[in-house]
Amino acid sequence: MTRISIEALYTGEGAGGKYGRGGIMGAVMTEIFTYGVPDGYDAKTWAELLLIKHTLLAAEQMKHEGDSISDMTDSEPSSFRTEG
Repeated sequence: MTRISIEALYTGEGAGGKYGRGGIMGAVMTEIFTYGVPDGYDAKTWAELLLIKHTLLAAEQMKHEGDSISDMTDSEPSSFRTEG
């Protein structure tokens, strides 16, 4: 079981490298360069859809391998406040 930062997961650095060379962003760019952008989509929309696809694939693989995300909200304060 490994704790991986979100940055490492997206860039493929460190422990995030086990989820593909170049991480999630590398997988998105590889798919765009290999298959192009389908008719009816602009490049930005297609890249965003692929980002979602590869994030979900990585999340499923992480679940299967028992890995987890670290530092998800530790470095920034939450803007959520309760009143009471």
